[in-house]
Amino acid sequence: MMSVRVATVSVLLALLAGACKQASSTNNSAEHGAHAVAQPVSTPSPKDEHSDTAHGDSNAPAGYAPITLEAGRARAIGLRTEAVAEREFSKRVRTTGVVTLDETRTSHVHAKVRGWIENVSVDFVGKSVVAGAPLCSIYSQEVLAAQLEFLSILDQGANAVQPTGAFAGAEKRAREQLLAAARRRLALWDVPAPEIARLEATREPRRTFTLAAPRTGIVVAKQALAGMFIDPAVELYLISDIRKLWVLADLYESDVPGLELGDSASLSIEGVEGRRSAAVAFVPPTVEEATRTLRIRFDLDNQDRTIRPGTFATVELDIELGRSLAVPEAAVIHAGRQSIVFAVLGERLEPRNVELGAVVEGFYAVKSGVAAGESVAVGAQFLIDSESRLRATSGQGPSHGGH
Repeated sequence: MMSVRVATVSVLLALLAGACKQASSTNNSAEHGAHAVAQPVSTPSPKDEHSDTAHGDSNAPAGYAPITLEAGRARAIGLRTEAVAEREFSKRVRTTGVVTLDETRTSHVHAKVRGWIENVSVDFVGKSVVAGAPLCSIYSQEVLAAQLEFLSILDQGANAVQPTGAFAGAEKRAREQLLAAARRRLALWDVPAPEIARLEATREPRRTFTLAAPRTGIVVAKQALAGMFIDPAVELYLISDIRKLWVLADLYESDVPGLELGDSASLSIEGVEGRRSAAVAFVPPTVEEATRTLRIRFDLDNQDRTIRPGTFATVELDIELGRSLAVPEAAVIHAGRQSIVFAVLGERLEPRNVELGAVVEGFYAVKSGVAAGESVAVGAQFLIDSESRLRATSGQGPSHGGH
């Protein structure tokens, strides 16, 4: 038993001695490192071609430093360069839409009085009508009473003794105004002008009056039925001229910049052979909150009446974004809020903050940060990004690859 205790104590003492030795070694290393850090570091001259010119530059990204790569090392890591040059930016947007009625060529037909439909002249959806054609005849107590009142005023004027004296002119004007008011009341209730003229000529009221078509087109919807009671809230007909139609298509907010009124789109419409062209007619001032899109309206010609409202359409639109400096998409490093490219100045790679525009076909439009004729690094972005960050963090100057 005693031998076991002695052995245990011996092991503990050995472990303690080892720990003390290790601590002493660590302290010596720390002191040596402290002396090494305390040694002065030579600072590159501002005139040195390898000096960190990016410091203090408004285009220098935070947390990055220039690096230097010899040609052999650049080839080894797959680094390529691309020249910054101007190019035309345009993009093709493809979306879906729906063909609708042109609201400016569509009329909702209501009667302006309460009454009953006696006869229906236009009795099915799809029938073509011309402006002024009879749609249906309506019996209304109000209109019949207005006709009788109009005839009464006419009879009073015809049978009255012509006034004389100082008030003759005033009485005549008052009678004319009363007659005009009765005529206007009939007109405001949509009694056709020919019917009012007939009433004035024949002095014979009719039990019903005719509701006429307000425009030329086709009947898109119909509720009018013989014997039906109606009031002004009931829509009897929906008439539209479908020779011109609208196409409504949703575009994302990012696709709208550069879109202008009059731009032409190519449409593929279900059930219709070939493609049709349509012009941008309206860009809404607000965004749909649920979809974050804008509903763009196109004017579509339909003189042959082969396109039906309600049909789906595929819309392709080429949007011109103008001319701008461009860099390859592969040259850009996105670091938080910063967009960075590395300008290649010989063996020196200098990080630059760039302000980007649209990206089209693998190229970014660049608003600032680089100039025409400069070259930017493409490929090996992860490696040069890591080394630039490391140099900036360590506070050292540009690295010299290959040394």
